[in-house]
Amino acid sequence: MRRLSSALGTSRLVAQSTLEVRGLASTVSLNHRFGLSFPQIKRSARCFSSEVDKDAEIANTSVTSTAAQNEVLIEETETIKSAPVKHEFKSETSKLLEIVAHSLYTDREVFVRELISNASDALEKIRHLQLKNEEYDDKYLDLEIHISTDDKKKTITLQDFGIGMSDTELIENLGTIAHSGTQEFLKKLEASSSPDKANLIGQFGVGFYSCFMAGKRVRVYSRSAHPGSKGYCWTSDGSGAYTIAEAEGVTRGTKIIIELRDNAQEFSKKKTIENIIRKYSNFVGFPIRLNGERINTVKPLWMLPKGSITESDHKDFYQFLSKSYDEPLYHLHFTSDSPLSIRSIFYIPEQHTEKYGMGKMEPGISLFSRKVLIQGKMGHLLPDWLRFIKGVVDCEDVPLHLSREHLQDSELIKRLGNVLTSRILKDFQEQARKDPKKYVDKFWNEFANFVKEGICTDMKWKDDLASLLRMESSNAGDGELVSLDDYVARMTPDQTHIYYLCVPSRPLALLSPYYEGFKQKGVEVLFLYAGMDDFVMQNLVEYQGKRMASVESAEVPGGTSKAADEEEVVMGEKEVEEFSKWMKSVLVDKVSAIRPTQRLVSSPAIVVDHESASFRRMMKFADPSRPQKLPKQRLEINTSHPIIIKLNSVRRLNPAFASLIAEQVFDDALIAAGLLEDPRAMLGRLNDIMETALASTSGRKEKHDQEV
Repeated sequence: MRRLSSALGTSRLVAQSTLEVRGLASTVSLNHRFGLSFPQIKRSARCFSSEVDKDAEIANTSVTSTAAQNEVLIEETETIKSAPVKHEFKSETSKLLEIVAHSLYTDREVFVRELISNASDALEKIRHLQLKNEEYDDKYLDLEIHISTDDKKKTITLQDFGIGMSDTELIENLGTIAHSGTQEFLKKLEASSSPDKANLIGQFGVGFYSCFMAGKRVRVYSRSAHPGSKGYCWTSDGSGAYTIAEAEGVTRGTKIIIELRDNAQEFSKKKTIENIIRKYSNFVGFPIRLNGERINTVKPLWMLPKGSITESDHKDFYQFLSKSYDEPLYHLHFTSDSPLSIRSIFYIPEQHTEKYGMGKMEPGISLFSRKVLIQGKMGHLLPDWLRFIKGVVDCEDVPLHLSREHLQDSELIKRLGNVLTSRILKDFQEQARKDPKKYVDKFWNEFANFVKEGICTDMKWKDDLASLLRMESSNAGDGELVSLDDYVARMTPDQTHIYYLCVPSRPLALLSPYYEGFKQKGVEVLFLYAGMDDFVMQNLVEYQGKRMASVESAEVPGGTSKAADEEEVVMGEKEVEEFSKWMKSVLVDKVSAIRPTQRLVSSPAIVVDHESASFRRMMKFADPSRPQKLPKQRLEINTSHPIIIKLNSVRRLNPAFASLIAEQVFDDALIAAGLLEDPRAMLGRLNDIMETALASTSGRKEKHDQEV
């Protein structure tokens, strides 16, 4: 391991004639920018300076470079100049400090996030000075955050080259718990009506003390950016008191050295800190270098202008968020300043994992505030049925808990969720209009169940979701999907209902006895094939003022069918009444009522107002051990159908055979309704019917042969 030297806090940059390589920032910056080794840096410095004191250079060493690992560690090279002065924390500190350090946060790893956020604020304040063209020390320092871990010393060090603090500010900001220097800075900005709105993170003034969750002793070296400021060292073990002493060799900004507790030494490992940075602070607006390596290289796309983002940028960012290798199907970049300040970006994947039986997906939205992660996989922002969406929401207005780990229970969160959900659904509708084929082939075929889930579980959004539905129709070709808007646009002025039929497939729909009357009248019927579609329509109730109606229960609009008008009614009213009474006596345990109908064309009978077949399947799936007893059904018969007419005649001549036919007619109606769970039960009856029919045919043939 080679020791590289730089003069931290002891030399000044003389632009006209002298350049001294000074500070961690200059060494790392030159190394990373130009790939120079320290000897090269030193020779370059000699070109601009008449003399460089080699001994002073070595004395002020602040960087340790591990050549084999190409790592740069931050060394503690500052020296105490005066006797430390002891101070007591304000705000009844002993108890409050204990709460902040040990009870406020649920996960102690967030202390890294809090310290990085504080460093980012300090750098933002320097940027503010730059914009105002105000004077400050050491303008050559890069605006960066440096972190190093030392597994041997069991320490973690964080350093920024920001605004820094004087001794008075150290007492105010670190000596008073819940005093926020950032909050004070924001108040000054507002009071001055400055157009510059710095991207500041801190609010509560407690984040710094989270370091005591992992640290048994903390030293803070800081020097204010104000020209001519001195450096100071703030030291505390978190027990209720701290000391401040003047220090030499302190560069502008703040360096925090944390000596880790015995049970927190995992934070001295580079990989642990790297994972924490990527989790919480990956999008902080300043470079973060860990042991010399830049960590936060991914751009926060949601903060950038839409026009500056390429499709390649979207692809890379989506894959970073989702940890997948597919490409986003759609992306939505949504920003708003009123009524809430929102910066967000959403991605629709090409596919979801639930279809592979991998369990319910976790929410894919992460909530940020000023580019700092507040909550990943947030489940309360968007509705659960949008859990397939990946994305980021950054809102400065969200009410945060003091620890910045959780959100306060507020109506503001609901408002934010409503705004985002509405915008996402609007974008889906726009995509469907812009490219209907892509919407159907890519989105609908993959995510239809999520849309249907939303209609069934979320009354608030069901009307918006209904416009996204796609289904086959009797007026469209096989495989061609239509929307409810398409259906409503084709309705006749006197039609008051949207008719649908739930069946397993299109061929069965076209052969269904429930559809034949509507077909004769030319009334369009939607064909629904998924098991949950019946629940979707029942929950939807209506669309654009038109009520949803299943053709299994609804009457054909316009009265009787043309077939019923044209057919000669063979059975009289009294005969129909007697036949119905007889048939009910045969099916006494199976039917509650039998009545004639004119809606049928080519089928002898149907059951109506029955329990949904989909609902029965769902109940059986939920509790397979519970028998699903079929209640008595209402049977409607087509009195002009040949089977019913001949059955009426046979019941007088051969009552036993007629009873078999009556039972078979009823079972056929159950099959058409999807209610017959096990058709094997009727095999014996079918055999008897065939045997009787064949015997009758054979008898007629023998009689014919004898006559011949």
